[in-house]
Amino acid sequence: MASACLAALAVQCLGETTAERDTRMKWWREARFGLFVHWGLYSGAAGEWDGRKYGGGVEWIQHYAGVPTAEYGRRMIPRFKPNPDFARQWAALAKEAGMKYLVFTSKHHEGFALHNSAVTDFDAYDVTGRDLVKEISEAVRAQGLKLGYYHSVIDWHHPDFPVRGTGLPHPLQKAEGDHDQGRVLKRYQDYLHAQALELVSHYGQVDVLWWDYSKPQAEGETWRANELMAMVRKHQPNIIMNNRLYNTPDLEKDPIGRLKNFDTSKGDFTTPEQSIPSTGIPGVDWETCMTMNNTWGYSAHDNNWKPVSTLIRNLVDIASKGGNYLLNVGPKVDGSVPEESVQRLKEIGAWMRKNGESIYATSANPIGAVEWGRITVKGDQLFLHFFKAPTSGVVTVPAQAGRQYAARFLAEKSAAALPVKIANGQVEIEVGTELPDAIDTVVVLTAK
Repeated sequence: MASACLAALAVQCLGETTAERDTRMKWWREARFGLFVHWGLYSGAAGEWDGRKYGGGVEWIQHYAGVPTAEYGRRMIPRFKPNPDFARQWAALAKEAGMKYLVFTSKHHEGFALHNSAVTDFDAYDVTGRDLVKEISEAVRAQGLKLGYYHSVIDWHHPDFPVRGTGLPHPLQKAEGDHDQGRVLKRYQDYLHAQALELVSHYGQVDVLWWDYSKPQAEGETWRANELMAMVRKHQPNIIMNNRLYNTPDLEKDPIGRLKNFDTSKGDFTTPEQSIPSTGIPGVDWETCMTMNNTWGYSAHDNNWKPVSTLIRNLVDIASKGGNYLLNVGPKVDGSVPEESVQRLKEIGAWMRKNGESIYATSANPIGAVEWGRITVKGDQLFLHFFKAPTSGVVTVPAQAGRQYAARFLAEKSAAALPVKIANGQVEIEVGTELPDAIDTVVVLTAK
């Protein structure tokens, strides 16, 4: 497989034309909103190890606490007892929230796989007798959602994953002694490829593969990435993959850099993390992934929950820039979703049932920034998202010659039309100084 593509000819490495790529990406670009789920053995620690509470992403707790593999498994495996119905609850919640796809951690950095893997006994089937990837996949499809697997290229459990040589984290990095002695990277590469093959060949159609993650010292051919991507596409020709098999600009410090340096030969979309780029970039597919509190995995003590207003406005902001929003939940060790997350998703869903038309299948704001909120567009409709009422009660947008305009509040289907007139090349819409939705009132402006 070629290491680079002829961008000028709009052809990807897999021999795909621009039209073919657009067809494959169509559902993802229209979805705009998905659920991220971080769940594994780490969920049983709930952010605490030996009496010490850890902050940040507590799915990293094995690394933070420097716990050797054998001790970690001995202490965490007995806690991992998923509820019988957890997968259906996840999928139903995503559907109720107005999400169109669900991506979950098939294996995080700890190395514990949720599927029935033939190449390890450090997996859910050997621990619980259940293939949890199968259960989740079937539940997601039953709700009519698209399905995605997150899969880490880091694996602290595997005896050949490097401790120090890659610049990537490992629980034993600060431990005394040469812990890399006897480790062979190729054996780990073979293992990584074998597990990925199981995921893309045993569970039917997979819509997204969300890799995580690389650094300059360990990227691309450290994982035999071109070969890995080709194998995945052979089994799942319509799959959409991110670009984290390759090094990209810093996840949080330079989100716009991730867009500017986007290369479709290394993945279909790029992933600003915990941040929203200041602008989108036409022709670049991107997805902001973000937590509801401060952590991806479950923490019993992280109560810094974002308000629903922030979550809804984040979604609107991202859609107005042409991106997707992958919003995370961290279930407890039994698979149940914390009530704080449940309530927020239900409230977002209530807003989406009234206003989802202004999010799904929309394009980025074609006009430029406005001080009262955000703008999305679909065909001949502009969706004006008001985060606050205009001081004068009137807003203007550029008018197109020969068009007639009509406006109304989107959430109020039977509401009377809002007063509209054209003056000096501008459409003037009277929305008033008091709006019906304090979070985001959407006005749909239709050009006839």
